[in-house]
Amino acid sequence: MLKEEFISKIEGVERIASASKLNRMLKHPFKYFNAIFFREIIYKNAKKEKEVVSTTFFQTQMHLLLPSSTDIYLIGGKSHDSEIRLAKFLINQLDPGDTFIDVGAHYGYFSLLASKLVGSSGNVFSFEASPTTYRIFEKNAKRTDNILSHNLAVSDSNEQLKFYEFPNLYSEYNSLDVEQFKNEKWFSEYKPKEVNVKSIMLDDFLSDKKSNPKIIKIDVEGAELKVIKGFKKHLLENTPLIVIEYLSDERGNTAHVEAEKLLESLGFQPYIIDSTGNLQQVKSIASFFKEKGLDSDNVVFVNEK
Repeated sequence: MLKEEFISKIEGVERIASASKLNRMLKHPFKYFNAIFFREIIYKNAKKEKEVVSTTFFQTQMHLLLPSSTDIYLIGGKSHDSEIRLAKFLINQLDPGDTFIDVGAHYGYFSLLASKLVGSSGNVFSFEASPTTYRIFEKNAKRTDNILSHNLAVSDSNEQLKFYEFPNLYSEYNSLDVEQFKNEKWFSEYKPKEVNVKSIMLDDFLSDKKSNPKIIKIDVEGAELKVIKGFKKHLLENTPLIVIEYLSDERGNTAHVEAEKLLESLGFQPYIIDSTGNLQQVKSIASFFKEKGLDSDNVVFVNEK
């Protein structure tokens, strides 16, 4: 029943997300006006974020910093089509007692959804490298008993790394490597600041926890290959579902392509999440992206051995 309820709710988010601006405004006129006014007027001048609390489609209260999570604030969920399909996939796949790993958790939207799905007998292990973003995520994680949150980067080594935090509007691009964004129009106005963060290898973490996660979600803006290398040993013996936010050739996807090659050498094959949250195998990610006109999507790697 919980899965059916959540699918119904995320389909409601999907309808609002695809509606006109007028219809979105009419759904929550006061919140809509305040959020858009803040993003377009106040934030652009002051460059200072605003903390709010909103309720997600799965009925969990969530701390957010506007303007970066305006969609969650207004409609209770991430509104991009790929993120809606990812939410459906998690609802379909995760069951009570499962373990979910969230690498690049941001404010914890998918961690909180997974927390509801795996229940008190399951576990969610989440990693967010940005200290600024983690401050908000930690507030959300503390609302649950089954999320263990870490202010750490995930990589192929255990060491101190340079990490770059963008101002709030572009905080989802926080990364170990900012070279990939230097040609973006917004980059000159929204420069990142450099911070030092500790990194961890998932091989060490999973061995220490004696954990065999069902799903590992990776959203790390160019560090995908390093993350995969850091739990290659685990992948030689286990077959989790691995979700990677994958970019098109035009957006610079070298790390994604190399991560794909490594996963394929370990027996994993790429699948796309369809509109129902189920998986469809693809022979070529690049060809699929060109056919559909995509610049990014969540690709699921499956090992069926």
